[in-house]
Amino acid sequence: MKVYLIAKQTFAEIYESKVLLNVAFLGAFLFLITFVVSEFSYGVANKVTLDIGLGTLSLSVVGIALFLGATLLQKEISSRTLYMIISRPVSRTSFLLGKMLGLAGILLVNVLVLFFILYGFYAALGGEFNYLIPWALFYIYLESLIVMLIVVFFSLVSNNIIAVFITLTLFASGHAVESVKDTMAYKVNPVIKVFVDYYSYLLPNFTKLNIKTFVLYERFIENTYLVTAFFYGFLWVGIFLGLSTIVFSKNEFS
Repeated sequence: MKVYLIAKQTFAEIYESKVLLNVAFLGAFLFLITFVVSEFSYGVANKVTLDIGLGTLSLSVVGIALFLGATLLQKEISSRTLYMIISRPVSRTSFLLGKMLGLAGILLVNVLVLFFILYGFYAALGGEFNYLIPWALFYIYLESLIVMLIVVFFSLVSNNIIAVFITLTLFASGHAVESVKDTMAYKVNPVIKVFVDYYSYLLPNFTKLNIKTFVLYERFIENTYLVTAFFYGFLWVGIFLGLSTIVFSKNEFS
């Protein structure tokens, strides 16, 4: 109950900050893109719209997760209201989970609203429903949750600028790691090969959650891959959630 109340308050605070205005701007952007591709992309306008739209949606929700996650606890710590909250019968774990759930709710609303706008344009251009589209949407949201948890964790052990920088680095590297395996340097240099292989196992490999190519072109993917990616994503959610909880429970916030 306490977690829910904190999550509700956090959701309301972020909502009142007008952060969801980005939905209006991105909706207008998608409308412009739809108009342009409908004029110049003969026969594949819906596919181009879906491609650009999913990419825009992903960047939007990851951006919100990154920058709001970095400052999620900053206000309470700097104003010292955190001490009043945790001095009441509210555990630090409940407080942290409530804050994260509130931001996760904002991310979910952002994803759903933008998706319905995107899908409306996609359908208007003759696009057909494919069962992988909801999966792509789910993985975009799951990816944003991982980014949020990473930046929250590093904001607890460093300052916000460093936390954002490290998270951006992990995010970019996690999307590039599989592409590196196709390079000649990876194939001929054993040091690079070992480093990349260990990186893909020991740090978040966001490529596993990116199924946009399958949505746009192959329109099919093995169910085992979908399930494996599902558990892979939530494994990292659990890891960074656990790390953040441990650090937050022991931090003196002096």
